[in-house]
Amino acid sequence: MESQWDDAALTAALQQPDAYPHPAPAVQVIETHISRVFLAGGFAYKVRKPVRFDFVDFSTAQARRDDCETELRLNCRFAPALYLDVVPVVAGPTSDSVRIGGSGTPIEHAVRMRRFDQQDLLSARIAAGRLEPGHIDALARSLVAFHRAQPPAAPTDGFGTPARIDATLAECLGGIGRLAQASHLASRVAMRARSAATRLTGAFQARLRNGHVRECHGDLHLGNIVLLDGVPTPFDCLEFDPALRWTDTISDLAFPVMDLLHHGRQALAYRLLNGYLEQSGDYGALAVLPFYVAIRALVRARVMLERAHQQHAAGASMAPAQAEAGRLLALAWRCLSRGRGPMVLMHGLSGSGKSTVAAQMSEAGSMVRVRSDAVRKGLHRGVAPASGWYAASETARTYHRLLAICRLGCRAGFPMIADATFLVRADRERFAAQARRLGTSFAIVTCEASPETLRARIAARARTGGDLSDADVDVLAWQIRIQEPLNEAERACITVPGRFMEGVAADHP
Repeated sequence: MESQWDDAALTAALQQPDAYPHPAPAVQVIETHISRVFLAGGFAYKVRKPVRFDFVDFSTAQARRDDCETELRLNCRFAPALYLDVVPVVAGPTSDSVRIGGSGTPIEHAVRMRRFDQQDLLSARIAAGRLEPGHIDALARSLVAFHRAQPPAAPTDGFGTPARIDATLAECLGGIGRLAQASHLASRVAMRARSAATRLTGAFQARLRNGHVRECHGDLHLGNIVLLDGVPTPFDCLEFDPALRWTDTISDLAFPVMDLLHHGRQALAYRLLNGYLEQSGDYGALAVLPFYVAIRALVRARVMLERAHQQHAAGASMAPAQAEAGRLLALAWRCLSRGRGPMVLMHGLSGSGKSTVAAQMSEAGSMVRVRSDAVRKGLHRGVAPASGWYAASETARTYHRLLAICRLGCRAGFPMIADATFLVRADRERFAAQARRLGTSFAIVTCEASPETLRARIAARARTGGDLSDADVDVLAWQIRIQEPLNEAERACITVPGRFMEGVAADHP
């Protein structure tokens, strides 16, 4: 770039309405630590800053153009209606003007996008109290579909390996250590994060081996998701470093989960988590999820501090960013310091309201809910076995898998809800014994209704459709015949959901 087109001069020129080939009154600028987005008329133009950090090098015009092309290609996976093309920025008719898309030698390039209402960003909606449960459900569905569509990384690609995770962690911690004032907390978090990474080496290797490392979004905080026609749509993925984009799918999900937790919206965070896990069936991810949520909090703190440091050079205070970074570090510490999570069994006949109560508990108490109906169908990829969904052998397999998931989740520090009928005492005893071996608390939530109410609910469910349960009135009749009532020791474990959740939510972020 010629000397007159240094960063400040180009920024000033792009704020002029006549720089654009369409009406563009009152051009607005949104700035990040590595780019600027110029909101002009019905379009938005993203221009890279000529910066160089330890994680990205945009110091040459060619590097910035290449990154524009990469951003366009990758983001069309999520939002093809939003991303349009890469356009040149050329010198204008006067010495201090430029033109977007004009003829002549480009002095810079920009990604051109359709403009959207900034109030439709999920970050803006949550600040205004306008982020709804339905938006979260749609986001969970779209992320599952997107992750499934991406090819897995090969172990030889070098992505998602313990060494790559260690390098990313070290880079992030180095940036925080250089910029954060809360050095004591930062150093404690760093020590705990490094210890967790070492402990989880085998889990990271298994996740890579089993195909969970894929080309993801990489930067999926709430400010990078927008409602387009009412649909939560990710955009602005992490395009400049494949090693940060090719990551565990649960690390991708961990970013919006972390962001919701950071905003104090635990119910929405666990609604997103439970929706994603139920639809993907990837409950094995619970082993590494607390680590990745913590890492996402650290990444957010580091980026925030880098941006504040840039503004500080222009005279702005770093105090707000330092305070926010401190809160993010505290969230990371809580995630990395989880103890064993408690285990709760739902108990009752089909139609008694177990799943409704369990869903309410999972959000109010920050708990992971595992439905036997989802596990049963996941074992067969949704195709009914020849013996039927409720054959004794299928029920045994389902409860075995349900127990394995709860054991893994409790060990990772998550309060777990096993949402099944648990009509047979031996099944209940196996879960209670597992809780004792884990050294964690155990409780039973029992749901009851009259036979008439049960039959009416099951019939209504069948008419409506869309529920995971396939239990009909014949299954209900069989359940009534074989159910074994709770004994005295089990009745002593019965808990009231509200009272139980108060204690759980206080201990688990």
